[in-house]
Amino acid sequence: MPAVFSLRESFDESVHFGTSRILGNSIGGLYALVFFLLNTFFHEAFWVTLVVVPICTMLTIMTNVAMNNKAGVIGGVAAMLIITLSIPSGETISYVFVRVSETFMGVFVAIIVNYDIDRIRLFLEKKEK
Repeated sequence: MPAVFSLRESFDESVHFGTSRILGNSIGGLYALVFFLLNTFFHEAFWVTLVVVPICTMLTIMTNVAMNNKAGVIGGVAAMLIITLSIPSGETISYVFVRVSETFMGVFVAIIVNYDIDRIRLFLEKKEK
């Protein structure tokens, strides 16, 4: 899935968007870890979810925008919300690293595909001339 999302029209666009996705997911994962630590500290009290998840959502958006990573906002918020609301608390830390590494591998595949397509396109253009 990350490869499909990161695949763009050209090599440069894939690199740019892939970098934005990796950064956005990393930021979302970082704030999910903050939530996990606070939730553990307060013995998984329900009010922590009610208060901290919206704050982490706002911080994820603000951090991405402050880093001029507007393309990564949606992925970062999605990663943060999925980790905080649907992943069992014992697996949160491992899921953060899996999600970020999965995005990195998907971006890498998309970049390789675009690079190969550009090489094939150049080869065919030279062959036609």
